[in-house]
Amino acid sequence: MKVTAFSSSALKTAEKELYFDDFVKLPCVLVRTIGYDFIDKPRPLWLRALMLLYLVLCLIFCAWFTYFAWDFMMAEIAAGANDLALVLRLSVDVIYNVAAIVKSLFFFRNLKSLKSLLQRFRDIFPISREDRLAYRVNDYYWPKWITTILYMQLFALSIILFLPFVEAVYEYFGALLTVGYANAKFGYYRMYPETTYGINHYNPLGYIIVYTMDIMNGHYCTVWMMGPDVWLVAFSIQLCMHFDYVSRTLENYKPSKKRAAQDLRVLAELVRKHQTVLKLADDVQENFSVLILVMLFSTASILFGAAELVITQGITAHVLGYLAFVPTGVGQFYMICYYGQLIINKSLQVSEAAYNQTWYNGCQSYKKSILTIMRRAQCHSEINAGGFQTTNLMAFESVMRMTYQLFAIWSTMTSSK
Repeated sequence: MKVTAFSSSALKTAEKELYFDDFVKLPCVLVRTIGYDFIDKPRPLWLRALMLLYLVLCLIFCAWFTYFAWDFMMAEIAAGANDLALVLRLSVDVIYNVAAIVKSLFFFRNLKSLKSLLQRFRDIFPISREDRLAYRVNDYYWPKWITTILYMQLFALSIILFLPFVEAVYEYFGALLTVGYANAKFGYYRMYPETTYGINHYNPLGYIIVYTMDIMNGHYCTVWMMGPDVWLVAFSIQLCMHFDYVSRTLENYKPSKKRAAQDLRVLAELVRKHQTVLKLADDVQENFSVLILVMLFSTASILFGAAELVITQGITAHVLGYLAFVPTGVGQFYMICYYGQLIINKSLQVSEAAYNQTWYNGCQSYKKSILTIMRRAQCHSEINAGGFQTTNLMAFESVMRMTYQLFAIWSTMTSSK
C-alpha cells in the first residue's frame, strides 16, 4: 500500500533524485580521506597499498605523539605537579588522542557487522520514485546544520594545525634577519611547552618531518573522532525514515470488515517491516554504544580543558585555536543526542499510530494484530552510551551540567592553592 499524502518539501524537491548512496556518501568520503574505503570500490593494487600505508602511518604517528604527551604529563606529576594547568592540558591532549585510537579500533573490530548493517539498510531503501515520495526520502536527507557542524570542525582543525606553523615560520625568518642562519631555530608550538618528540625540530628539515607527522596525527584523530559518529547519524537517519513510514502508513490505513483478507495482508507487511527496522535499531545500538561512551567522556574533557585554558592563560593565539574546536565538538555530541531522541520519538509513534487508526472497523484478527503491534512499539528503540545512559537531549543537558560542576570544583581547588 502506498501513502499518497506527501509533504510540501518532498514535492518541491521531487525532481532531485536521492538514492541510498547519497545518504552514505559523507561518511564514506570522510573515512576514505584517512586511507580506508568502506564500500570497497575497485582500485588499482598500488593505490590500495598507498592508502593502507597512509592509514598505518597516521596510526603510528598518533600513538607516537600520544606517548610523548603522556610521558611529559607523567614527568610533571612526578615532579610534584606544581603546574596543575599544564597537567590538565596534557591530559586533555592524551584523552583526545586515546579516544580517537579507541574509536578507530572498535570501528575496525565491528567492521564486518557494520558492512552487514550497510547492506541491510540498502536492501530496504525505497527504489522507485513513488516509494521514495511515500517514504519522504528528501525530507530525511542530511540537514544543513549537521553538515555545517562537520565542515566547521574540519575548519577548526585547520586553525589548530596551521596557526602554530605560521607563527613558527614567522619567527624563524625573523631570526634569520637578526641572528643569522647558523643560529636561527624553528620553535614547535603546541598547547604546552615544546618538546622534541624524539626528533631535532630546530632545523628546517627536522621541523618539516615533525610537522608532517603532527598533521597526520591530527588528521587521524579528527577523522576517527568524527567518522564513527557520522556513520551512526547516517544509520539513525535511515531508522527514523523507516519508523516514520510505518507509523504514517499504519495511521492512514482504513480497515474494513468487508476486505478482511486484504487488511490482514497489509498489516502483515507492515509488521514485517516494523520487525526488520526494530532489529536494525538493536544492531545499531550494539555496534555504536561503546563509541558513544568514548565520545561522551572526550566531549566533557574538551569542554573542561577549554574552560581551564581561558581561566589560566587568557585569550591567546593558541587558546583561540583550541576554542575554535569546542563549538564543533559540542555540536557533534548534540548531533548524536538529537538523533538518539528522534529514534525514541519515531519508534514510539508506531504505537500511537496503531491506536489512532480506525482499527475498530477491522475484523477480529486485525484487532488482535494491532494490539500486538502496540505492545511491541511501546518498548521504544534507543541508542545508549555503553549501556550506562540513554543518548537523548536530556543526556546532552546532563553532560553540560556535569562538566560545569566539575570545572567549578576544579577551579575552587586550584584557587585555594
